[in-house]
Amino acid sequence: MNEDVLTDILPALDYAAFVRAADGSFTPLAPAPKWFSRLGDVTFPFLGHILEEAVQFWNEGTGGVRDWGPCAEVDAAGNEFHYKVIALSVANRQCLVFHLDTESDRLREVLTKVRREMLAAEQSRNALSLTAMDVRLIREEIHRLLGRLLGTAPTELQLDLLRKVSSRCDELADGTDRLIR
Repeated sequence: MNEDVLTDILPALDYAAFVRAADGSFTPLAPAPKWFSRLGDVTFPFLGHILEEAVQFWNEGTGGVRDWGPCAEVDAAGNEFHYKVIALSVANRQCLVFHLDTESDRLREVLTKVRREMLAAEQSRNALSLTAMDVRLIREEIHRLLGRLLGTAPTELQLDLLRKVSSRCDELADGTDRLIR
């Protein structure tokens, strides 16, 4: 492929590509896209072990592609962004290519939303659980009171009313238990 075409294609694809010289320095194959300026220095001190692994890959002389990422950096404004690093060894050329990884940002947004929703659901379950416990305690208290009333020789009408109250307490407690399951 003609290098003039690369000059247009690589930035259009949001790729920053560099060819490695024999002395280990890097020369851009095309103008780097705007996002790449957040990484700064083209000696790539931010790559650390990735650059070491890329050099080892190139020294093997087998050719092909190796990639790493997503890598994360924080720009001067404090915003985190992600990118991928690709080492290529093709036709006696060693290249290092950087690509902005917007999929990682989308994935993080989705995971954050899911985590937030799970925490809200857990808080709701905890609140329901407390409510169920309160209902059970109230039911027990009402049953104790009803038992005391039964010991006072209630009339048939009072006994009927006590049975209805007891039954309603049991229904409320059972319904609350079903809600939190």
